[in-house]
Amino acid sequence: MRTELIQRMTAVLNTATAFTNQGFGVTANLPWDQGGNPLYLKNMKTIYFSADRTEQTTLIPVIYGSDVYRTDLICDAYLAVDAKSQPSQLDNLVQTVLALKSQTGINNFGVESDYTVETQEDVAIYTFEFRMITITT
Repeated sequence: MRTELIQRMTAVLNTATAFTNQGFGVTANLPWDQGGNPLYLKNMKTIYFSADRTEQTTLIPVIYGSDVYRTDLICDAYLAVDAKSQPSQLDNLVQTVLALKSQTGINNFGVESDYTVETQEDVAIYTFEFRMITITT
């Protein structure tokens, strides 16, 4: 899912000059360096996507045969901006990033996206979570 999200966000930024004029970008790099330091704090206004991770839960346990599982494929994205002087297109960008959930082209049972905002000193950190649900046996 990470690859599809990066590709779609890159395409959006290539066509939406309102975002690129504000200095927003996207990278294929992971959000942390080798020491575990967040790169999105060094390169503000750049969207970073984490590696995909999966969570699997049993929906219907079956005595004879295969259980039915819900598998969630999860990818997080990070964006840091100056908390004191936020870019004018930030709200539009947040909505655009959240809308990526339905533009990946991957077959799924359902997709969810949400975000949180945390402030560290003078930096607002937006953490987005994309969750793609599949049902398997």
